[in-house]
Amino acid sequence: MLGVGVKRRHTAIVRNLDIPRPFDLGEFVARLERQRNRPILLRPFSCGPSLPCGLWIGTAEADYIYYEKGTTPFHITHIAMHEIAHMLLDHRGLSAWQNLARQIAPDVHPSLVELIMSRSAYSTPEERDAEILASLMLIRATDWTAVGTDELSSMNSDVACS
Repeated sequence: MLGVGVKRRHTAIVRNLDIPRPFDLGEFVARLERQRNRPILLRPFSCGPSLPCGLWIGTAEADYIYYEKGTTPFHITHIAMHEIAHMLLDHRGLSAWQNLARQIAPDVHPSLVELIMSRSAYSTPEERDAEILASLMLIRATDWTAVGTDELSSMNSDVACS
């Protein structure tokens, strides 16, 4: 169960986003770039069996969102939104992921990497936090209310479009 502070934080983030309806990932990213005054570059990659399906790398100049290219458009959108949620929540990764980032994102110079987030399971509070925020952003984009949990349904009503 989410605490009141987490729920308020998620609600505030979603309310302040310019989410296109109908939802389009490219348009959402373009709007978010303008809002944050910072480039966000979407990059496909093949993750393989032992690598995570998504990765956010923040540098001094831009944010890079890597997503598994060999999946469905729906899953690509979900992966990208999950990584964007980590970015919006300002989650910080561990330096141990730098080697992985170099393999996945050779176009990002290692000295520029300030922040790396990588996930393959939802086992930490930051992972659950990002997963919930990603879901809430997509709920707001679609007015989808059949989310499967009372808590998310309640949060959906808190961030519904007027």
